[in-house]
Amino acid sequence: MKAVPREKLKKHYEENVLINGINIHIGIWPGKKRPILCLHGLSGNLYSMETFANLLNKKGHKVISYDLRGRGHSDKPKGSYGFNHHIEDLQKIIQHYKLKNSIILAHSFGCMIALRHTLKYPNQTKALILMDGGGLLTLPKRIQILKVLKQSFERLDVVYNSQSDYINLVKNSPLVPKWSKKIHDYFIKELHKVQNGFVCHMPKFVMEEELKEMGGSIHLWKVFLNLILHPINTMKRMKENKRLDFESIKTPTLVLRANQMNLFPNDDLLPKESFLEILKRIPNASGFEINTNHYGILFDNLKKRDNAIVQFTEKH
Repeated sequence: MKAVPREKLKKHYEENVLINGINIHIGIWPGKKRPILCLHGLSGNLYSMETFANLLNKKGHKVISYDLRGRGHSDKPKGSYGFNHHIEDLQKIIQHYKLKNSIILAHSFGCMIALRHTLKYPNQTKALILMDGGGLLTLPKRIQILKVLKQSFERLDVVYNSQSDYINLVKNSPLVPKWSKKIHDYFIKELHKVQNGFVCHMPKFVMEEELKEMGGSIHLWKVFLNLILHPINTMKRMKENKRLDFESIKTPTLVLRANQMNLFPNDDLLPKESFLEILKRIPNASGFEINTNHYGILFDNLKKRDNAIVQFTEKH
């Protein structure tokens, strides 16, 4: 597939659209070829997927990436989080833009939304690309992942005096091992101006609400407390997120797994066994392991990743 000359591409733009009673902030890279919808991770925003939007837009695709409710410049209601709300937001976006046979490209938490949307609306999506997410996890594995995500939690609801203070914090995090201008520019876009400085785009209460819907919490002690105080409800939520009818997903699916650890031994967010389970249970699935970690699969310059994505979109 030949790249579309840059002068023929319309400029990327952003807009707010009223979806299910709230404003969702959406980025659009216009193109005439098959539309591609991008879903970012748990604490990400639409710019998390900018690398792939630019990559696929250069091939002529229309690409849409948006801030999930509670993130970026989308509205942040006090409640109404969890997969069911995200699935319906995604469906309304598809309807609003009259998208047909689109490909969903998702990372981490976005993969779980993509899979569940495809199960509920099997005829909406032509193909799925899942990056380092979507696997079923044991309770010990979830607890291990919460320890990794704790680094992300700590940056929320903090007022930073300057952009440099925030960048230095992120730059020194072991979660981002290969610093680059691309990563610097992304984290600058995470910041929103407030009266006394800058804050990260996602409030901590949104993170807590999302985790609560999965039977988790920002604080590990709350997970165990909820198990003691609300055992039936907590176990129900955990069980709902341990089951997924992969066999019913007839959509062609590409799965990319980051095979490097993040902070601790065995703290990969898509474990090898979960990766292989997806490939085994989804009838039309293929996959590759990428030599990077969970954040590197977004931001590193990775020819294997890019080639896999482009070849898959060409095929479907």
